[in-house]
Amino acid sequence: MAKNNAMIAALDIGTKSVTTLIAQKNEDGMFSIIGKGVAENNKGLIAGDVVDVQATAAAIRDSVSEAEQISSKRIKKVFVGVSGEGVRSINSHGVIQVRGQEVAKTDVNRVIEQAKIITLPDDREIISVEIGKYTVDGKAGIVNPIGMACRRLEVDVLIITMPKTMFRNLYKAVEDAGFFVNGVVVSAIASSWAVLEEDEKNIGVAMVDIGEGVADIAIYYNGDPVYVAVMPMGGRFITDDISKVMKIPPAEAEKIKCKYGNVRPEYVSDTEVFDTIVIGTNAPTTKKVKQLATVITPRIEEILIEVKKKLMESQKENIIQSDIVLTGGSAQLKNIQCIAEDTLEQTVRIGIPKIDDPGSGLNDVLSSPTFATAVGIIRHFSCRKQVEIAKKNGLLAKIADVFRNFFE
Repeated sequence: MAKNNAMIAALDIGTKSVTTLIAQKNEDGMFSIIGKGVAENNKGLIAGDVVDVQATAAAIRDSVSEAEQISSKRIKKVFVGVSGEGVRSINSHGVIQVRGQEVAKTDVNRVIEQAKIITLPDDREIISVEIGKYTVDGKAGIVNPIGMACRRLEVDVLIITMPKTMFRNLYKAVEDAGFFVNGVVVSAIASSWAVLEEDEKNIGVAMVDIGEGVADIAIYYNGDPVYVAVMPMGGRFITDDISKVMKIPPAEAEKIKCKYGNVRPEYVSDTEVFDTIVIGTNAPTTKKVKQLATVITPRIEEILIEVKKKLMESQKENIIQSDIVLTGGSAQLKNIQCIAEDTLEQTVRIGIPKIDDPGSGLNDVLSSPTFATAVGIIRHFSCRKQVEIAKKNGLLAKIADVFRNFFE
């Protein structure tokens, strides 16, 4: 029987909603997702930035409560995915001289700490460090150097930062909801864990998660993340366009987008229609699906053009040898793969979250790009051994102390 301490709770705090997943470790070592909760959070965030702590805290409580009811479990600690326009990534390199004849765990910790020594503006915080490959006496590509004979140890890391106040407001919303932050991962990395294959990561791949308020981008090469960025553009922009142009209430526009949304007007019949209501009057009306497509297409093209610019600005577009993997809620728009390939000028596939336990009762529900980040948080923290390094160095404890002092 699995014990309660073999559980992981993931919290994906999005612009549109908060998603909670509860997973439990099975006897075979795999994690089975046993609980899911989704609560609306329309007022709490703008482009990933918390603008109403109490509204976000309430959405977190509602989301966790639903997941607890489904799983019949109670949780107090959560692993959180973080995003927002202010997220930045920095490639850094650490080098140390090994004191003994072989690399010890203390050496690994020291070289990582050395790589983390960077100059940051006073208003920014390191939120996570993605550890790449090691180099042992000039031999690169080492995954685990512990026990190897060595005099000089090097490591490549990707340091991810965001504005202090932005991160602290998110952290405070979780604490005000009554939960302890057990770990954090940037949403772009989490989604990558859910939808990317190891072969793709090795030869070079870009992952683009277009959510409601932001688009998260991650580039992988030689198996490791080398670039992360967040764009303040997402599905909400499309919904707003539909509402304004077609004179439909925003909530109704969102439902219609999800049900009928298509980014290829030429593929839509002139006779295909949907029933809706007129904004401000609630009077019934009928609209054409082709007109809906003509509203959606320019905005999704704009988002994809900005994605392409980001990939080019990263100066890493030449290492993307595999597909570009598109995921997130907006990846469910009909024919988006076609328009993405035309705009990005590269092969595109839609990323579906991978579930560790094929027997999970929630598989059908979670096998949607919408849940890429939440599923990825589970996979990230259930598989990634290196997270223990951060815990033992007291990173989360230090962050918690800073936050408490900040809000006292």
